[in-house]
Amino acid sequence: MSPVVRRFRVTVREPLLGEVDEAARVASVPRELTTKGMYFAHFVSRLGPEEVSAIWPKLMLPPRHGKYQPFLDYPFADVLLWVHAVARKAHPRHALLEALRLLGRDTVKVFLASNAGRIVKTMNFGPRQALLRMPEMWKVTDPQNIVTASELEPGCVRFEVAGFYGWIDCGLIGTLEQVVLNHHVDPVIDVELHGAAQGRFEVSWK
Repeated sequence: MSPVVRRFRVTVREPLLGEVDEAARVASVPRELTTKGMYFAHFVSRLGPEEVSAIWPKLMLPPRHGKYQPFLDYPFADVLLWVHAVARKAHPRHALLEALRLLGRDTVKVFLASNAGRIVKTMNFGPRQALLRMPEMWKVTDPQNIVTASELEPGCVRFEVAGFYGWIDCGLIGTLEQVVLNHHVDPVIDVELHGAAQGRFEVSWK
């Protein structure tokens, strides 16, 4: 049975609406899918002791000795629990879907404030060049994702995305938005989703 295709348009001034079934999102991640402990440690560090203790019993595979090791592999489903908690804490006035979108924007801002990000900014990319480089960067940070980008026309880049579990309809959108917002223009994103981890995103700007 083919998945239901969802199509919608996102503008930066309008929040994402709708409820998120957190348990279903976590359950949708293949059990064999993993990611490095460095990502877990980053999110855990943004939570207080009580918040961490609340998540610990829900984990598929808690780290040995209570600490994530940067280069060891852990279940990707577990990182969603940490990401959801951080999104709620960082953006408490918003529902989870919008909070995850805003967290996606935050991630780009944090990167650009880093040493590597400052080097990227000196290259003086416009929105087009910055967006077209995103698949290359995702290949380093999230190698389980399959992402391609192509220019449809001046001012419009299309992304084909597969294997992007958890926040394809929110966090990924926020990331793409912020890449364009960094260049002081507002993007519009036309989204076409094919299930929990695959979709097409056409990012346009003027």
